[in-house]
Amino acid sequence: MRRLALLGAAVALLLGGGIYLLFLRGGDDAPVGEAGSRFGDERGSGSGGTLIDTLAGVLGARVETKPTGADPAAPTAAELRRAPQDAVAGLFLVGFSGKDSSASFFKRLTVRPYGGVVLSRSNYSDPRQLSSLTEALQRTARDAGHPAPIITARQEGGDFNAFGNLAPDAQVDVGNAGKGIRDSALLAARQLRALGIGMNLAPNADIAVAGGPGQGRAFSDRPAKVKSAVVSSVSAYRQAKVVAAVGPFPGDGGASQDPDDGPAPVGLSLDELRASDMVPFEAVATGARAVPAIQMSNAIYAAFDSVTPATLLPEAVDELRDRIGYEGMIVSADLVATTATSGGTVGEAAIAALNAGIDLLVVPGGRAQQDEAYRAVVAAVRSKKIAPDRVVDALRRIAAVRGLTKDARDPLKPGE
Repeated sequence: MRRLALLGAAVALLLGGGIYLLFLRGGDDAPVGEAGSRFGDERGSGSGGTLIDTLAGVLGARVETKPTGADPAAPTAAELRRAPQDAVAGLFLVGFSGKDSSASFFKRLTVRPYGGVVLSRSNYSDPRQLSSLTEALQRTARDAGHPAPIITARQEGGDFNAFGNLAPDAQVDVGNAGKGIRDSALLAARQLRALGIGMNLAPNADIAVAGGPGQGRAFSDRPAKVKSAVVSSVSAYRQAKVVAAVGPFPGDGGASQDPDDGPAPVGLSLDELRASDMVPFEAVATGARAVPAIQMSNAIYAAFDSVTPATLLPEAVDELRDRIGYEGMIVSADLVATTATSGGTVGEAAIAALNAGIDLLVVPGGRAQQDEAYRAVVAAVRSKKIAPDRVVDALRRIAAVRGLTKDARDPLKPGE
């Protein structure tokens, strides 16, 4: 009898250890923020589960073969069927604390193929160190047989640089005229590319309303000038082969405060937003100027429901998709910061964002928040709270952007 009890205890211990390892609990990285956000760690919980039964049939039926003209970077049915939980990991852009491959995050990256990694001030000492770090991230994913994560930063310029004075001001006074703005953005983008960073959460397309969060950060207080500056910046990023993720849509300029600091109401009507704050986005959303990525805002808008952050609001995403006609990847705001306005957990925010039409879910850190958000989305897809085809659509757009960033670090050809 005693032997049976001991055997039972041993089995329970082994199972418990397996579950512990499976969900990577313990040894949490210190909380980090998107480009230095002030939000800290939030201990959360979530439910796990397998996606095999839910995703395998749908993904196989929908993407069994690639249609003519399909993006070659899009995931195949075989890839998604082979590791369906990896599909959910591919929806996340995550951060971590650490400046080299000794950080505990690297062990997680071998198991969980995140869609992207966002680097912040906590990851930077100097350009040589940063270059080694991005190379280690790419190599770790490659050695694990995963797609390379989209290495991302927020390098707007000045106080809004993730890496201090590494690059010049990516956003300069619009009074310096278009060429000055373009030249500054081009130099910043080339430096980022040389360091292995393929996507920048910039330029900022806000209108500089007096007293608003865009003052001292945005190009101008005039929509037409902001539009011109954003177009020039995006052109420079395209030339340097770095993805520009313009944001925050539909515009934070009229907000009462920085939305990442807490609830930030914008009192403009929908017509007023369309006549001002959305103008720069419309200029780079379609046609030859279309950017590969646009990031949503965490502000709340009287034009919609005055309660829900835009990054969780289907009506805000519909404005971008249906009215403006944007077809590229939509990036969430910092979902940790979102919870300060929306309430609830980061897992609930991740589910709401994905259901609203967001493609890439930003959870900078810490680790407990990332684990909770991941498991919450896994469980939501398994229970059909998130439709599998919503995951497929998001992964296709993320794969298209990954294809644009895969050659980051490679020297540009003469004349580029």
